[in-house]
Amino acid sequence: MNRKEFVSVSIITPFRDNHEELIQLKSSLDQQTYPGQNIEIIFIDNGSVRQFTFPDHFFGNIILINENDNLHSPYSARNRGIEAANGDVIVFIDANSRPRANWIEKGLICMRESGSDITAGDVQFELGATPSASNIVDALTSLNMQKAVHDRKVAYTANLFVRKEVFKKIGLFEEKSRSGGDVRWTLKATERGHQITYCEDAVVFKYPRTLRALIKKKIRTGRGYFYTWRNEKDKPIWFYNFFRSLKPPSLKKWDKNSDRGRMLDKGNKLKIWLLLYIIGIAEQLSFTTEYLRYNLGKQRDIDRRQQLIKDSEENNH
Repeated sequence: MNRKEFVSVSIITPFRDNHEELIQLKSSLDQQTYPGQNIEIIFIDNGSVRQFTFPDHFFGNIILINENDNLHSPYSARNRGIEAANGDVIVFIDANSRPRANWIEKGLICMRESGSDITAGDVQFELGATPSASNIVDALTSLNMQKAVHDRKVAYTANLFVRKEVFKKIGLFEEKSRSGGDVRWTLKATERGHQITYCEDAVVFKYPRTLRALIKKKIRTGRGYFYTWRNEKDKPIWFYNFFRSLKPPSLKKWDKNSDRGRMLDKGNKLKIWLLLYIIGIAEQLSFTTEYLRYNLGKQRDIDRRQQLIKDSEENNH
């Protein structure tokens, strides 16, 4: 990059009790090839309860804030970061991640050359020499940025570059959301004409989940997918995906020559297959539970009243 092409960026990361991972992330951010004077780092505590003292050197060039109202909502936490950000480009990364040294530089080059408002970088998983079946399944099924951008025009905040002006035009993430807020927000942005692109050169590495964490994640994403499904124009009937999940999965869907497909050779294929089956059903049961809770409870009527008020206000302007 030529010096005249440098823009200011604000890196935003929510965290909750994973302080050690945050310190490791900060170390990686300090090693970026992009000029440090153009980087602002914002960490948002989203309800930590564990007592922890950061080392003195940790606070050199970061802004540390708290999300106090909507605890355990990473999207509310990200919103507080966006509100505090001064950068021209907002960059999102999770606390349990390690970006390549040229991550910021490559992401901004992709954004500039494509002319896009939103750029999604590649997410890869560090499996190690002897990964467990849950490690491999998490890596197989999570955060396929290329597929998300190309097939659905959406992306995830695990590795995302957004021009700040886009937030000014269409608003922030959904407050209180636990899962899927990034998919719904990027879909809203692209539907309103903002261009999204995938950048394979802007790479972030993540550590795969344990079995317990993977199941908890699938329950959370199943619940979150219900709210994404509600806004889909050509959505299938609500129980379709549940019955589809009862069909045994096929390992053939992953290309053996692809990075993700080669992960299958690192573990016991029977265990991987069985776990894929279990988490697929668990995720859809979570979706079904949320569907019933929403439609049989009070939230549907509350949302309808709020939408009527919103429509009335828009019509009066």
